[in-house]
Amino acid sequence: MEVAQQPVPQFVTEIRDSTHAGEARRAAVRCAEMIGMKESDSGAVAIAVTEMATNVVKHASAGTVICAPVGQNGNRGLRVLSIDKGPGIRDIASALQDGYSTSGTSGNGLGAVRRLSTHFDIYSIPGQGTCVLAEFWPHRKAPSVVPPLQFGVVSVPVKGEDVCGDGWAVRVTADNVFVMVVDGLGHGIHAAEAAREAERVLFQTDSTAPATILEACHDALRKTRGAAAAVASINQGNGTLSFAGLGNISGILMNGQNRRGLASHNGTVGHQLHRLQEFNLPWNGNSVLIMHSDGLSTKWDLDYYPGLGSKDPSIIAAVLYRDYARGRDDATVVVVKNVA
Repeated sequence: MEVAQQPVPQFVTEIRDSTHAGEARRAAVRCAEMIGMKESDSGAVAIAVTEMATNVVKHASAGTVICAPVGQNGNRGLRVLSIDKGPGIRDIASALQDGYSTSGTSGNGLGAVRRLSTHFDIYSIPGQGTCVLAEFWPHRKAPSVVPPLQFGVVSVPVKGEDVCGDGWAVRVTADNVFVMVVDGLGHGIHAAEAAREAERVLFQTDSTAPATILEACHDALRKTRGAAAAVASINQGNGTLSFAGLGNISGILMNGQNRRGLASHNGTVGHQLHRLQEFNLPWNGNSVLIMHSDGLSTKWDLDYYPGLGSKDPSIIAAVLYRDYARGRDDATVVVVKNVA
């Protein structure tokens, strides 16, 4: 059985005042309608996203809400992240109880979000901010078939652009899980065209070698402005990860306390290919793969975030985006880990 997780647009709402909570709600409901959610499910989405955005305004003054459709085994759902750099939450367990409030309100926000969502996770550090994840599936039932790996993605365009010139893709086969991050040169529609072409190659190729897949991308992207790209292949049965990259895409493999950088060689997919080298490393139960475009600084370190490595990969991606996005380019970060 083969599954291709197609990249999808992520709807980003910057939260600065109470009116933006309505914008976030409308974006989320629009997403829910796009994937065919019934009115009862989209109603729950509307309430939960309003609470998430309102909490950002009340407690952090500013933040971001990102929503995107997600697919799994033929099922369609919605993933929503709220991200802020506010004061954080000192007692998360209490904050999730109805009636708890530090701002003089009824205190039903986070508790309601957790009840209304199919999957919920939260990460908060006092003084650094909060990230909340809520997933919504039809009838609040997650797909019964568990995927071989968990994926978390944040992929957003630079401010002022409607489309993201970055791209990402996940393809699952019987033996391997392939992960791609691609950054079309520049930004805007022409960068996006290059990214979409690289994604198409990943979905259609029969190769299992990341270096060979990138060579195929190089041939296909000659008609575009070109891109930086990297491909990882994870074989859980053999306990191995293979990686190859060309251009400025960062890859980090974490195994417990060990951190290994995965090198990409200089060049441009589609225009300049001097050398491709494939790296092979062990993949085990503690492994976490993080790949990102140069819209994120490489100075991040998960050791600064106690307990973050155990969180949902979407939370990890959101924290890294929040704290390390450069702000002058499209930004994409993909996090892959074993199912808990």
